[in-house]
Amino acid sequence: MKRKILVGVLIAAFFMAFAPARQAVADGAASTRNILLGIGAAAGTLIIINHNKQVHEKYAQDAATQAALANQRDNAQAAYKAELKAYQNQVAVTDNLKREVALKDKVIADQSSVIKQQKTQLAQMGVSAQPVAIAPVRAPASNTARASRSVASGPSSEMVSYGWGTL
Repeated sequence: MKRKILVGVLIAAFFMAFAPARQAVADGAASTRNILLGIGAAAGTLIIINHNKQVHEKYAQDAATQAALANQRDNAQAAYKAELKAYQNQVAVTDNLKREVALKDKVIADQSSVIKQQKTQLAQMGVSAQPVAIAPVRAPASNTARASRSVASGPSSEMVSYGWGTL
């Protein structure tokens, strides 16, 4: 039964499609109205297109802002990681310096204890440890004295200056 109804509807639609159409009446009012409606439709289309363009530009601007913020956040994270690594390196250097200072202090303490032992051993042996006197260093002679000695005594290995300083 459903099949018969469907076939009947299709045949009726086929005949209506090929049926002759009514003649259109063209008066001036309808023509003007159609022109105005066409202009309105075109203007509406342009307004919608322009609005969509502005919306998409806003979306693109928001996406660019978000990307810039993400980049800035990533840069901040990278800077934090770099500072953290630099801090850890500085801590390692400080720890090494502390160990080195502690080792030097230990060596100095060991050396002073060895010196004390040696002094007590010398004292037990009856030898008194006296500090060694260092001879004072003489001041060098002035340039004029050198020049006069050099001229008087002949050539020597000393450098003589004639106003340009000594080398």
